[in-house]
Amino acid sequence: MFMEKLVRETERLSLICSMLDTMRRADKDRNARGWTSPIGLLKITRSCAMISELATSIAKAGYRECDRATLEEILRETRQVLYSLQAHVAG
Repeated sequence: MFMEKLVRETERLSLICSMLDTMRRADKDRNARGWTSPIGLLKITRSCAMISELATSIAKAGYRECDRATLEEILRETRQVLYSLQAHVAG
């Protein structure tokens, strides 16, 4: 159950951050919008928090269908999204 939720949330984050979706929602001058809005930033942050929570629950429960390396990679990518977001907001 945790694994299915983790996969769904990872896919959701991927869709939110996808370049094609960003380009689709760009304005006439090709400036990205949507994920850079306060609501967009909140959606990404919430999704990252959910991924972290699910991965932690999976690790604590010791699920065998997802090895430790996979969980670490998912969390590493999630942290990278948050770091990029932070740099965007600070910049």
